[in-house]
Amino acid sequence: MPSSSHVPDQQPRRRPSVHTRIRRFWLAVALSITTSVILAAIWFSITPTPSILLLRNAFRQQELTKPAGFTRVKAGVTVVHNPTYPSRYGRNTFDLYEPTKKSAKPLPVIVWAHGGGFIAGDKASMETYATLMANEGYAVVTVNYDYAPDGTYPTPVIQMGEMVDYVSTIASRRDLDPTRIIVGGDSAGAQIAAQFVVVNTTPGYSQWTHIAKTSLSSPLKGAILFCGPYDLESSAAEESSVVKKWFINTIGWGYLGRRDWKDSTELDEATIVNHIFSNFPPTYVTDGNLVSFPDQGRSLVERLTDAKVSVKSRFFPDEPSLPHEFQFDFAYPESGLVWNDVSDFLTSMMK
Repeated sequence: MPSSSHVPDQQPRRRPSVHTRIRRFWLAVALSITTSVILAAIWFSITPTPSILLLRNAFRQQELTKPAGFTRVKAGVTVVHNPTYPSRYGRNTFDLYEPTKKSAKPLPVIVWAHGGGFIAGDKASMETYATLMANEGYAVVTVNYDYAPDGTYPTPVIQMGEMVDYVSTIASRRDLDPTRIIVGGDSAGAQIAAQFVVVNTTPGYSQWTHIAKTSLSSPLKGAILFCGPYDLESSAAEESSVVKKWFINTIGWGYLGRRDWKDSTELDEATIVNHIFSNFPPTYVTDGNLVSFPDQGRSLVERLTDAKVSVKSRFFPDEPSLPHEFQFDFAYPESGLVWNDVSDFLTSMMK
């Protein structure tokens, strides 16, 4: 008779209590959060990209008040949007504003670089001002350029040159005068425009920086510079709050492309006030007085004056408060003063 095997009784598995399951759930959540924080901290420490992505929100275009009579002015200006200029880099598009009624002579040209802290921005921000300047009898080219983290220094300066070169290429078919070119820019764009001028006017600078000069048909006629950081070395050395230090470090690391950017040759190269020469064209410089670079603007004016460059400027005392790039918001009466300055400057350049 076969023997029967004895199967011991199995104890039923005890299910964890509700409290235990909840505790385990929150431990898993805490572990996930801790891991995410650690990974994020590592990411932030090895690349400026996450900080740049966070900061871009600060550069979003705000709704601005247009000047009185702008609708009438706009009706007299024609715009060509988004053609491309030859470039080995990205974001190589521009807008071209021209007066609808052209003069018998080819139009002088303004090439303008938008702001955005070297990490953001778009030529569309210049729509109002470009329209006003075109109404003064200029063809106005508002240029996009690649920015950090993809477009590191000196990419935007090179692209400024590529755009100016392209003006000569299209001059005959667009009835433009490549012998009468003014460059301009706001915020980071002002630094880019100013450095482009230095590349083409300061002896030895192009060779030192390895930024090629542009084949200009004639020397640049002028420069218009709004709210630019022309002394990046002083920005790097500035004593400031933790948030502002993070902001400055993000921009410096992102644009100059080096974690040790404060000790880099690139920082010296991009500090425009160190490299002014007497060949710099007649210039108009202005800035506000709140969260901007008025001291650096005044320093640039001093260097230009020392170099015997013709320079006009407008700065403001501490009151009323005029924020960075207030010039584009005509809700401020002082914006009208700046526009009158610019209009006078442009008229003087036509002579």
